[in-house]
Amino acid sequence: MLRILSFTIIFSLFIFSSTIITRTDKNDSINEALNWAEVTSTRLVHCYYNEFIGLWIHELEWQSGNTLESLANFLYLIDSPLKYVFHHTYIRTGIFAGGDCYDDHQWFLLAWMQIYNVDGNIKYLHRAALIYDIISERAWSTKSCQGGIQWCPTKDYKNAITNELFLLSSMRLHPYATLLGKPLTYYLDWALKEWQWFQNSGMINDDYLINDGLSSTNIINDNKCVNNNQTTWTYNQGVILTGLALLYNATRNSTLIDIAQNIADSTIERLTYSNGILKEPCEPTCDNDQKLFKGIFARHLGYLLPYLTDTYHIQKYTLFLQKNAISLLSTNRCELDGLFDLFWNNYSSNNCNLSRNSATTSSAFDLFISVAKTKQQIISSNWILLGLGNCMDDKNLSMANFYKNNVNETLCRTTANNDNGSIAYDYQLKCNGIGFCRIRTLSDRHQTPDRWTYEDGFTHYVTRTNKVPLTNCYLKTNLT
Repeated sequence: MLRILSFTIIFSLFIFSSTIITRTDKNDSINEALNWAEVTSTRLVHCYYNEFIGLWIHELEWQSGNTLESLANFLYLIDSPLKYVFHHTYIRTGIFAGGDCYDDHQWFLLAWMQIYNVDGNIKYLHRAALIYDIISERAWSTKSCQGGIQWCPTKDYKNAITNELFLLSSMRLHPYATLLGKPLTYYLDWALKEWQWFQNSGMINDDYLINDGLSSTNIINDNKCVNNNQTTWTYNQGVILTGLALLYNATRNSTLIDIAQNIADSTIERLTYSNGILKEPCEPTCDNDQKLFKGIFARHLGYLLPYLTDTYHIQKYTLFLQKNAISLLSTNRCELDGLFDLFWNNYSSNNCNLSRNSATTSSAFDLFISVAKTKQQIISSNWILLGLGNCMDDKNLSMANFYKNNVNETLCRTTANNDNGSIAYDYQLKCNGIGFCRIRTLSDRHQTPDRWTYEDGFTHYVTRTNKVPLTNCYLKTNLT
C-alpha cells in the first residue's frame, strides 16, 4: 500500500511539473518587443511626461513631437490608458509647438497624423493640415538653391531634414485632400515638386547617404548650391524612406523604392559598428538633439518594410532591427531608472552613463515598435519579458513568492536564478528609483532567501500580467 501511494505521489508530481512547464514556456507566442514597447511607453508617460505643458521632460521640444508619434504608433498596435496623452497634448500645445523652425513644427504635424489614424478625431487632422498650410505658404523659397523649404523663418539654409519632412508631410496628408477641402492632387503635387527639387539638389551623395544640407557656391548668386558634405545623420537616412515609400504608393514609380533601398543599404553598411549595430556619427559625444536620431531611422525603416516586395531586403531590414534590439536590451538599460542609453552597441560596461535620458529612451521605444511589427523574437537572456504588471495566471491569481523591498533588479534576478523553484519574477521600479522584487516560485517557505519574505499563493502558473504600471513580469525561458 505504501509503494502504491508513493508511486501515485511521484506520478502526480511529474504530471504537475510537466503542466507547469507547458503553461509557462510558450515563448514563441510572446512578442517581447511589443512588451518592451509597452513598459517603455508607460515609464516615459508616468515618469517623464509633464502634464502642465504637454511635453516630455529632459527632451527638446521637437523631440516631444517624435515621442508623441511613437506613442501613437504603439497605441495603433494595442489599446492602453496612455491614449489620454493625445488630447492632453493637443490642448496644452499649439500649431507652433516644437520650436522656432519649420522642421520643429513638422515633427508635431506627423504626430497628429498618426494620432488621427489611431483616435479618429478630426481635430487632429485639422491641426496637422493647419501646420502644413503655414509651412507651404511661408517656407518654400526660391531665393536660394532654386527652391526647397528653408530651415527657419529667419534662416534661409536649405537642409535635408526640413525638406524630407515636407515630402513626408505632403504624402501623409495626400489621402485626406478632399476631406480637407483641397484639390485631389494638392498634397501629391507638393510632394512631387519637393522630391524633384530634393533629388536634383545634390544632397544625396555618391555613397547614397544624405548629408546635412546645401551651401551656396556663389556669394553674389545664392541660387547655385552644392552638397555641403556635412554629417550624414541617421535620421536624414530615415525620414526619406517613408516619404519615398508613400510617393511610390501613389505613383507606382518603382525607382523610388530602389532609391529608398539604396539609402537604407548604405546606412546599414556605413553608419554601423563592425558588428552591424547602428551608430550615430557623433557617438560617443552626441548632444541632446542627436540623441533621438537613431530611433527615427529605426521607425522609418519599419515604415518602409510593408512597401517592399523584395524578400532579400525584407529579411535584411527585419534582421537588422531585431539584432539592434537584442543588443540594446543586452547591454544598455539602466536599472537605476529604467532608461535606455544612447548606445545600442556594447560601448562600455557602464549602462547607466550620463548620456541616457527620456530622449534616448524614446529612441529605444521606436526601435521596439519597429521590431514588434515584424513579430520577430528578441530574447536576450534566460528571462523573457511577459509584459507590464505583476505575474498572474489566467484567473488573475498569484503564485507563492518571495518578496523584498528596496532591492535593485540585479539582485532580484540573481536571487531568482539561484532559486531552483522560480518560475517568474516581477520587478517594480518607481519613478523615484525605489525597487520592489517578487519571485514567483514552487519552492516552499523553508527555502526563503535570507531577509526575504515568503507569501502563500493560489496558483502554480504564470500566464499573463495585470498591467500594473512601472512593473515588469519576466518568465524563465529554460524550464526543462
